[in-house]
Amino acid sequence: MHTGLNNLPEPADLHAQLSERRPLNWGDPIPTKADIAAKYGDRSTAESLQLLTKAATVEPDITDAVVAAIGAEATPYHLENRLKSPQSLARKLITYQQFYRRTEQVPEDVLRYTAAVKHPDELTEAAVRTIDRLNHGDWMTEAAHHSYVDGSRYKGLHAFLHAHGERVELQVHSDESIDVKERTTPLYEIERDRNQPLAARDAARRECIALSDQMKQPAGIDDLKELGGVPVKAISYGKQRQQDRTDAGQARTTGPDRTRKQTHQQFRNRQDGTSR
Repeated sequence: MHTGLNNLPEPADLHAQLSERRPLNWGDPIPTKADIAAKYGDRSTAESLQLLTKAATVEPDITDAVVAAIGAEATPYHLENRLKSPQSLARKLITYQQFYRRTEQVPEDVLRYTAAVKHPDELTEAAVRTIDRLNHGDWMTEAAHHSYVDGSRYKGLHAFLHAHGERVELQVHSDESIDVKERTTPLYEIERDRNQPLAARDAARRECIALSDQMKQPAGIDDLKELGGVPVKAISYGKQRQQDRTDAGQARTTGPDRTRKQTHQQFRNRQDGTSR
């Protein structure tokens, strides 16, 4: 095994530590370091375990704060998925390195939480309330966006905060948006899979958009311009990817400079949250 991995914990041992207070879902069976390295390489595996080992030292405090901030008015949804698994994180790091050419970029969802409300009209108020409660502590909101715009294949509200040296993603959903998100996830996997035929990817994207367009617009979401002291961006998922395909076709006739600009724009979209 690569020497860089020898000093890092086995995923099962790290999982046992993190599961002492609350259940954590990293799959069953949990792969070993060697399993992950065989699939994603030593470098991404080591970086994944380094990030998770660091996050593990403060995860209980972060989770306690998020659960308290969500309060009785909403529900923590799938709290067992709060920490990205080593294999999922290694896969994402590979994507960052190979596609975005950004070897130093850390995924924004190593620690991620979801607050769920029953009705869409409760969503905006729940987001404001939860973020305000967190910001009264030692937390700082860094960015926020929602995708409740026409034609977006995914609709949700996301905030990114900083606490205890970690970046934390908080999503706020209603029962309706969770249902649509879960129904569109298999379609999204097709839409982003470059090994799928282009027609299949486009059909999956259109079906995602059709399902998302049926959702109720949450009360107050269009007027939500600030959250936790930062501007709230209204973004659309899926439209940019379609434009990128058009640009890629143009790049074949306009030379390499166009391709480099396109790749840079795709990375900027990921930074801004416009790529799911």
